[in-house]
Amino acid sequence: MARLLRAPFQLRRLVTPFPSLLYRCRYSTQVGPESFVPGHNTTTTTTGTPEIDPPSRNQTPESSKTAGEWTSFRMEETALRVTTTGSKFSVIRYPVLRDACKCPRCVDVHSKQRNFRTSDIDPFIRARELKWDGESLQVTWDNDIPDLGRDHVSTFTLDQLQTPSEHHRRVDGFSNRGRQLWGKERMQAQQHWITFEEYMQDGKPFARAMRELARVGLLFVKDIPDSREMVEKIGQRMGPIRNTFYGSSWDVRKVPEAKNVAYTSQFLGFHMDLMYMNEPPGFQLLHCLRNSCEGGESLFADTFKVANDMFTSSRTEYETLAETWLNYEYLHKDHAYSNSWPVFETQKLRHGKRPIVHVNYSPPFQAPLGYLKRKSPGEIKAKLAALKSFAHRLEEEKNIFELKLKPGECVIFENRRIVHARRQFNTAEGERWLAGTYVDEDAVISRWRTLRAQDPTTWKTGDLGSSELEDPNKQ
Repeated sequence: MARLLRAPFQLRRLVTPFPSLLYRCRYSTQVGPESFVPGHNTTTTTTGTPEIDPPSRNQTPESSKTAGEWTSFRMEETALRVTTTGSKFSVIRYPVLRDACKCPRCVDVHSKQRNFRTSDIDPFIRARELKWDGESLQVTWDNDIPDLGRDHVSTFTLDQLQTPSEHHRRVDGFSNRGRQLWGKERMQAQQHWITFEEYMQDGKPFARAMRELARVGLLFVKDIPDSREMVEKIGQRMGPIRNTFYGSSWDVRKVPEAKNVAYTSQFLGFHMDLMYMNEPPGFQLLHCLRNSCEGGESLFADTFKVANDMFTSSRTEYETLAETWLNYEYLHKDHAYSNSWPVFETQKLRHGKRPIVHVNYSPPFQAPLGYLKRKSPGEIKAKLAALKSFAHRLEEEKNIFELKLKPGECVIFENRRIVHARRQFNTAEGERWLAGTYVDEDAVISRWRTLRAQDPTTWKTGDLGSSELEDPNKQ
């Protein structure tokens, strides 16, 4: 039987993770482990000693998890108060709570699209009644959206109130996805390989491979059929292929009068692809079809690790690169692209935290530093010194993982985290031919989310979600 919640209602629960509605509003509840905390003050978090009666056994819903922290709900004038053990409480403002309703009247059951606008919500909306039915909290409203009727009921499960929303843009575990930093030694010992057959099938091997790609930004596929079309098939397992002026896929091999240094046999230093575009691709794939010539080894380095090293040992240089923008361009007869990015692209959070979102670094495609002409000599010197330090650290042997791809092998890497390079090769004897393609970051993150929803256990293995980064990326 539903229980009318006019007084505080308490239930027992195993743990109290982050409320999604608070998370949705980019504010931490400060209950549970640290997490990625974007800072908007739509909801309020505080600690104190609210006047709440001790919980009794007959108030514990049978479906709730046993043992752990107590949680209670209280209707206030402008908000719902959620209280947990230790007298910590969070306040969800009624307009925010109402906006989160996903009942069939508010969200179409088939299209999953909203039937109302946020602007339709009365800013003075308030809860009229709360009811707990053993599994969910039901809320009826005063001043609700008129078209929905006075009998409209919003229903929220405890998980919806207390765990990150699966639909909250990027803070649901994949921008803060427990990245594991690595250097040469770690990658040599822990590189992740998956067979083409396993990769092309839904199952735990593929889910584990995607989990590792999320953590370390680098993944290898082997035993691939000898076919030029395979690279797109591999990419499509993660999401739609990103089509660029290079095409849906492209060949990396020596050509005369190349318009890209990648199409020569000379050494190609560390870089990221397509920095001159508004949205550089999130992930790149390179499938080796031929590699019988001398040289041509592939090199990789984790820029997040190097950034973290700079944060801990040279904070000033780290902060300088977070404020240093580099220009990029690709200017040819048929194509003209240009853009600018900070070397360390950070997200400014409350309490001064600035976790890295992307690293943007591609010296072969840099344009002139025109904007620096307005800077003082001291500022220019500091920026160049920080860039030099970053480049030097990237090229330290301890940070470089090197291997020579064999025919039938493919590397997948996160384009705005992992820099890649190639040693010079000699085609006088032998051949080197790689096929490449791109997949956008949004598509891959979408794939990760669906895989995690299907198999949460696999994604929890290896502590995915607990960051190993130091302060600039601790959540």
